[in-house]
Amino acid sequence: MQALTLQALSRLCSERPGPFTQWEVEAEVEQRLGRRLADSTVRSRLPELVRKGLVLCVDREGISPSGHACSRYRLSDVGMAV
Repeated sequence: MQALTLQALSRLCSERPGPFTQWEVEAEVEQRLGRRLADSTVRSRLPELVRKGLVLCVDREGISPSGHACSRYRLSDVGMAV
């Protein structure tokens, strides 16, 4: 699932500069898979990828579907090279 999350974030970054919320990344993964995921699937993978240095948590200026502030992510330089 980490690889799919990275691929989805890479595809999003190729379309527009980002950064992206968990829900934007999740929608891209679901589109690639052709099915819905559990809410925690991508949410759990993003911090794992941050710890590995492949993804950066840019800020908390995103807006969640419920209207609250949320983290936004982008690929790190290392993540872009993968």
